[in-house]
Amino acid sequence: MATTALGVRDHCGWAVLVAIGGGAGAPDLLLRERATLLDDPSLPEQPYHAAAGLDLDAAAELIARVEEAARTAARDALSAAVHELTEAGHDVAGVALDLGAVGSGRMALPRDLAEVLAKHHCLHGAEGELYHEALQEAARGEGLAVSRYDFKEVRDTAARVLGADVTARVDGLRARAGSPWTRDHKDAALAALLVLAGDTER
Repeated sequence: MATTALGVRDHCGWAVLVAIGGGAGAPDLLLRERATLLDDPSLPEQPYHAAAGLDLDAAAELIARVEEAARTAARDALSAAVHELTEAGHDVAGVALDLGAVGSGRMALPRDLAEVLAKHHCLHGAEGELYHEALQEAARGEGLAVSRYDFKEVRDTAARVLGADVTARVDGLRARAGSPWTRDHKDAALAALLVLAGDTER
């Protein structure tokens, strides 16, 4: 079986999934899709922002409901992607996820929910971490190794580890793949290549 890795660039309620094979010298796009991470329209994609105006018990309940829905959606999305790749004859070596502001150390979240809800900059960090953690749990549920990279620096990391021309090669995948081929797709692809190369972070 040919080896591939999944790169995932997530946002509040959705994510870009990219599977890459072939290695840094000749990257091959094997899968590209937009996955839903919250498929219940009655729930807010940014639960911490929505909870900021609620009493603490109601806020905690709302956030817990979104966490559970995100875990389910992330599990479904990754399971479907892994199944598709496996059926096509590919062995998925691992999943690359974003560290986010919290994991990369750019932000520290208070342990107390009331304090998180009272600080606007913490709301954004908490939203991101909710989806990061749902994806990480889903990947490990599939038995996949998880590497987390700081996606704000993934281009520099890939150039340092894989060579300065790797970004151009990934950018060039658009000629074969067509649109969309956004910064999210490119960064997910670079992170997947880092996994394939055995460069693992947290």
